[in-house]
Amino acid sequence: MKQSLLKKYLLSITLAGAASLVFAASVDQQQVVRPAGTTAATASQEELLSMGETLWNDKALGNSKLSCASCHKNNVKRFKKSFLEPYPHAVKMAKKKADLTQVSVEGMVQLCMVVPMKTTPLPWDSVELSALSTYIEQVVQPAYIEAKGKKEEKTKKPGGSPY
Repeated sequence: MKQSLLKKYLLSITLAGAASLVFAASVDQQQVVRPAGTTAATASQEELLSMGETLWNDKALGNSKLSCASCHKNNVKRFKKSFLEPYPHAVKMAKKKADLTQVSVEGMVQLCMVVPMKTTPLPWDSVELSALSTYIEQVVQPAYIEAKGKKEEKTKKPGGSPY
């Protein structure tokens, strides 16, 4: 009888753990995919880039005390190879958390707001979302691509091949 109770207890822990993993991993796609009929806020390029840089470094943007720069230091850390591609592109976190095969830059901002920054997504028509998206596409992503290129140049063997 004790063994039967132990098996039930272990099974209940296993099922509860699996259920919490499933619920913790899911993000409603409506939070990270721009709704039809909505448009991005506009401002001057200078304003968007300035605000985007400020927001990129703002630890008060979410509830986790993280800024975008906390995870992506110097605009080059913790990006995967897909970040070398223009948006939309595949991102493992978007697939794992929201079951999206591709994500836009805005969608990635929203996903980061919900998951690591532990807050609600930015309004789709907000200048903040436009600013962060613009900053990522025009500053962060090019800096990453340039840094990757320099790293590959350093690791190339004589004859041109990095292998």
